[in-house]
Amino acid sequence: MKRTRNYFWVISFMLLFCLESCIKEEALNAEADIEGASVAQGDQILKGEPSIDNNTIVFLLKRFAGSYMQSPEFVLTPGASIEPKSGTELNFFEPQKYTVTSEDGAWSKTYTVSFVIDEGADLYSAFENAEVVDTDNPKGHYHKFFDLTKLGQRKYSWATANDGYNILASTLLEDGEQLVPSFYPTAQITEGYIGKGAKLMTKSTGVLGGLFGSPLAAGNLFLGEFKTTVPTINSPRFGLSYDIKTAPLALKGFFKYKAGEKFVINTAPSQLSKDTWDGYALLFEKSSKDNFLTGAHGFVDPRIVAIARVGAKEQVETDKWTAFNLPFSLVNGKTFDPAKEYMYTIVFSSSKEGDKFNGAVGSTLLVDEVELVVSNVK
Repeated sequence: MKRTRNYFWVISFMLLFCLESCIKEEALNAEADIEGASVAQGDQILKGEPSIDNNTIVFLLKRFAGSYMQSPEFVLTPGASIEPKSGTELNFFEPQKYTVTSEDGAWSKTYTVSFVIDEGADLYSAFENAEVVDTDNPKGHYHKFFDLTKLGQRKYSWATANDGYNILASTLLEDGEQLVPSFYPTAQITEGYIGKGAKLMTKSTGVLGGLFGSPLAAGNLFLGEFKTTVPTINSPRFGLSYDIKTAPLALKGFFKYKAGEKFVINTAPSQLSKDTWDGYALLFEKSSKDNFLTGAHGFVDPRIVAIARVGAKEQVETDKWTAFNLPFSLVNGKTFDPAKEYMYTIVFSSSKEGDKFNGAVGSTLLVDEVELVVSNVK
């Protein structure tokens, strides 16, 4: 029998989005978020706006200035407080932890804040590095992947929807289950193609997930940020700066895949009768207003310049590690201009139509040794 712990959090979350006339004042008291971040002389020392997701903030430095002593300023939700205080000078050679507490003192959230030297596009990832994110409200433990720079600093480029799933996770536990990383849609595995790897599994979100407009959660992994929205289709924010002066050539890696037994269409129409996985990379033009693509881009956003995506050859079931090599193709008559600024992303999903909440619970995708292939000229 399923248990429904953390009822208070679930009910509060539902009220937040369903009872607009009653919750505005309550939301101010209950929120404990960092909404903005900055540093003095930001345009001179930063590559762009800091990346902010639900528990991580990354400042990308243009170059090393001789010191990692920084005094970041934060914009908080109304009434919230932060410790260490905004503007405190700290040594950011290692990431620093900040705790935000809501106005009523009932809620808190811990953010990891990093200053990292920008090394351009993330050309290779073996998913060897993952930390356990320990959340209190609601209680949960899930993996967050990171890469290491040449100086050994953590760089949080890979995002997942685990934080969104965590809102309902405690209501989905069977007797004897615990909120451990393997319970979530995306987690690290010890037996990858080489060393460790990433596991993406489509999960049910139960009755409450359906009420929120998200009846299932595909395991996903992407370069960008995840900011929780309801429904979650616009929560992924795809994109990192692409500073290489030549166009990407291909996306490579290794995968295993097993489709779940029952394919369910929650949003018609569907082109599928059986679940399958998806993997792709996009190169797109940087915008001065919004440097991200959302989960609803549909491969038709006018800023997209080139696409590399799995096809029928790769979308097969296999229990053996299988290589994929996906060439980029220019779209919409676009060309690559080294004088322009670009963004790029890499996306994997255990259900191809997971963005429409179509899929089969149990569909499982394993990925490892992902590489963005470019020329040697930078």
